[in-house]
Amino acid sequence: MVPFALFFVNIILLNIAFILSFLIRYGPKFSQTDNFTSYKDSVFFLTFIYMSAFAFVHIFKNRFASFWELLRKIFLGLFFGTLLSIAFIYIFRVKWGSFPSTIFIISFIVSLFLFFIVDALILRFTNRIKKKVVIVGEEEVTNILTRNSFVEVKSVDKIEELLQYDDIDEIVISKIIPEHAQLNLLIYLLLKLKVNVVFSPTIYSELISANIMGNNSVRFLSTFIGRRSDAEEFLIRAVDVVGSALSLILLSPLMAVVAVLIKLTSSGPVLYKQVRIAKDGESFNLYKFKTMLNDAEKHTGPVLAVKNDPRVTKIGRFLRATRVDEIPQLFNVIRGQMSLVGPRPERPHFVNSHQALREIRLAVKPGLTGLAQIRNSYDLKPQHKIKYDYLYIQKRFLLLNFYIIAKTFPVVFLKKGQ
Repeated sequence: MVPFALFFVNIILLNIAFILSFLIRYGPKFSQTDNFTSYKDSVFFLTFIYMSAFAFVHIFKNRFASFWELLRKIFLGLFFGTLLSIAFIYIFRVKWGSFPSTIFIISFIVSLFLFFIVDALILRFTNRIKKKVVIVGEEEVTNILTRNSFVEVKSVDKIEELLQYDDIDEIVISKIIPEHAQLNLLIYLLLKLKVNVVFSPTIYSELISANIMGNNSVRFLSTFIGRRSDAEEFLIRAVDVVGSALSLILLSPLMAVVAVLIKLTSSGPVLYKQVRIAKDGESFNLYKFKTMLNDAEKHTGPVLAVKNDPRVTKIGRFLRATRVDEIPQLFNVIRGQMSLVGPRPERPHFVNSHQALREIRLAVKPGLTGLAQIRNSYDLKPQHKIKYDYLYIQKRFLLLNFYIIAKTFPVVFLKKGQ
């Protein structure tokens, strides 16, 4: 019933939006214009195009996991419907050439508002905004889920029962899976169902010690951790590129001054290049302003930086305290090797030495700043960093990135964090 209700209501809303658009564009006497006559002649075809676009993006369905999913689908449906309608009017411009293009722009905005408000009310009233969650393990973790969720609990030895589902939104793993057969079945299901995977906070310590499901299981499951929809990933990447480009333009005078100061106070290059590990274990060259003495690790080998590190130059201490040394990493973000927000990229030596820095932490791109960096001090130990990195990876979304970026500024000005 709900899909049919959405279908017929959206047909009405679409035409209301078009009429309101003509009213906004031409005033109270819009019905007397030739432009409106073109709309009346083509209304059947336009309605068919828009409803087909809505059906293509799956707006007419029984349940939505969230209001965000509903808004995203309405936006995509209107976007494709508008493009196809403009193309339709252009092809038949001899007959409907007087149909104004501005009406499509106005109606897009009006329709987005009307459709979301009315569809959300219908779905809310019929209790159809709910996330389908399956917990593999213990029922006690239901407190980490939203109240508006269908929750089912499956014991570890009954993972095969997930085969009967085709509409799961999220799987919560809350217990050790010791059997390789069960683990392999779970991985197969995750590939087949394409769902989000969340580890319960109660098993973080087991994740860190790599005892949760065997030596290789975390690596396999990390494929699904932090994965978001194509639309969400596109928006995150767009913010990365635009934000980095604007930052480089605004900070270019500061970068020039820093380069001169480094050159005047030390020998060698201005920029320091170092191999770091990125998403899925890929390596890349990370760029920073040089803050240490030349050959700082010649005799010690790779070691973690600490407070009052004697290897750091005087100008380098200031650059590190204010994070100005990190600015060249904006080029790494533009190249797609990093994101503005994410776990900090580690060096191969430390990734190989600390299990906590591997697997799930490498499921997303490393970031210029992250949740761990706005919470604790510069020399935060890996086992403490991982707690915040796991939390970010599992809850990663665009608004959270904006929050972390905003919180980074006071951290920098107060000279805290990494």
